[in-house]
Amino acid sequence: MPENVNTSPLVLNANPDPEDDTRPTMVAVEHVSMVFNMASEQLNSLKEYAIALARRELMFKEFRALDDISFEVKKGDVFGILGTNGSGKSTMLKIIAGVLEPTTGKCAINGNIAPLIELGAGFDMELTARENIYLNGALLGYSRKFIKQHFDEIVEFAEIEKFLDMPMKNYSSGMVARIAFAIATVIVPEILIVDEVLSVGDFMFQQKCERRITQLIKDHDVTVLIVSHNNAQIERLCNKAIWIEKGHTRMIGSAQNVCRTYRVLGGHVGSAKAERHVFEMLNEKIEVSDGIADVIAGESRYGIAAKLAAECKFPQGSPVIIAPGELASPCMSATALASLMNAPLLLTKPDMLPDATLQELNRLAPHRIVFIGSETVISSSVVKAAANACPKRPEIIRLEGDTASQLSWEMYSFGKEGGAWGDTAFITYDGCTADLISFSPYIFQKKCPVFFLIEDGVINERTREALEKGVFSHLYVLGGSQRVSDEFLERCRRAGTEFERIIGDGPYHANELINDKITSNTPSNQSSVKSPITVERLIVSSAWMPFDALTAGVYAGKTHSAFLLEDPQDLDSVSHALSYIEKQQGAVRHLTFLGGSTHFSSLDQLILSKAVMRAER
Repeated sequence: MPENVNTSPLVLNANPDPEDDTRPTMVAVEHVSMVFNMASEQLNSLKEYAIALARRELMFKEFRALDDISFEVKKGDVFGILGTNGSGKSTMLKIIAGVLEPTTGKCAINGNIAPLIELGAGFDMELTARENIYLNGALLGYSRKFIKQHFDEIVEFAEIEKFLDMPMKNYSSGMVARIAFAIATVIVPEILIVDEVLSVGDFMFQQKCERRITQLIKDHDVTVLIVSHNNAQIERLCNKAIWIEKGHTRMIGSAQNVCRTYRVLGGHVGSAKAERHVFEMLNEKIEVSDGIADVIAGESRYGIAAKLAAECKFPQGSPVIIAPGELASPCMSATALASLMNAPLLLTKPDMLPDATLQELNRLAPHRIVFIGSETVISSSVVKAAANACPKRPEIIRLEGDTASQLSWEMYSFGKEGGAWGDTAFITYDGCTADLISFSPYIFQKKCPVFFLIEDGVINERTREALEKGVFSHLYVLGGSQRVSDEFLERCRRAGTEFERIIGDGPYHANELINDKITSNTPSNQSSVKSPITVERLIVSSAWMPFDALTAGVYAGKTHSAFLLEDPQDLDSVSHALSYIEKQQGAVRHLTFLGGSTHFSSLDQLILSKAVMRAER
């Protein structure tokens, strides 16, 4: 995955204030930059520092925390500042509060400021809460008379009446935060600066803080600047916002627009071109039709596997395959076995049968359960729990093996006894999960056994003998020659097995190559091969967190769907997915997102749905 995070402006010269806005400007930040000097080497004493200074060897490295930031905050605005960690948000607030002087540029303030930047700064933990209220109030500039007048109000808000005379070293961090917030907001300032204050303390205290700030805004027209990692909070409280990324302004405008964009792009990696592609699609004026997308989600991979099995509508009494949910490769091999047995594929933990799996077993009432793995990956207690979950005692079969190579051979051998494998096989390495997910609809429909290497260049002896004897007419090889040697493949070819290596430039390019190979009747595949798998229905899944898709090949094969791999954190993958959908020229009609909001937010789903709608035009 690329590591670059973009910092260039997304919207140039954006002015969130209308021209006829006559409200006074409370905060004016003009071309502010902040540079910190960091020593390039560690000096452990004043002597070392003096020597380095005398020798002119004292070197500093510049760190530009802010770079040419400009914005205005009008009276009554609630202005949010967004950005990932280390982007300069708190530095910006400290400049506005007068704690720091900018390196270049200027910051003009019109009104008195109450800064809530570091709650609890200035407390003496050996003193009681009563003593600290007066101490902290003095540090904030309040007179003793003022604190005395508002003492009861502070105590009531902080809810510490019973603990006033207890040393603050015995207080929890949440109780300290309560006192600090109560002291800082006891006056009505013209400008209130809030830095992550609403994320401290317990949930009830956070709500109480938010209500206090809302009261200051509504009742006293206080101008507020808020830094928060809670995007929903910024969108709820603020009317304007700025997004700062690594010290640079990325976007400024209405809080709704900035927060919406930040949800999709903030902190994500990828090229500037990919980001622009995603940003433009986000802002496309396209109405998405009802039913264009749906979601299959669960609390975990085990719940999703159970839901996928239910969606396939296997009849009661069908056999069931249970695979280890912690191991991806056996699940990929089991996809073909599920086709051979016409069985749903469920997952289990090593030492516990998940509730979702247990409930699906009870519903299916299978006459046979095949467990994939030895005692080390699926314990006997799991086998017993599964049998007890069924209304009638099922036949139990365990395919032994502790490695992907062993288990893939055991599944192939077991399948030969009860059915007919297809004429195509796969050979790959443990860890090639994304490519196998892309191929899984084909593996299911064509009943293709999947064989795994022991390690690079080392093939299970029984697997090697079977492949070199020409048992299969076609062999797909996933991986380069360092994985499976050309010499071995040449021996397979001489035995009558044609082979084809599939190597993509990353999982998303490989996903496209595989889809072009296994689907038919799409603009991207002009071959005469007719396949029951089409791109009309795409299952959107993650390549970097593939566990939700471990059993989805069965569902994809049953519904004739193909996979579209996309990871919202990687904008290059999102851009590739958009381009892929557009290239299909309207052939894509439906999207199923696997994993729900844990992987794909509503905006992530909206962006791809817009691409589907635009491609249909």
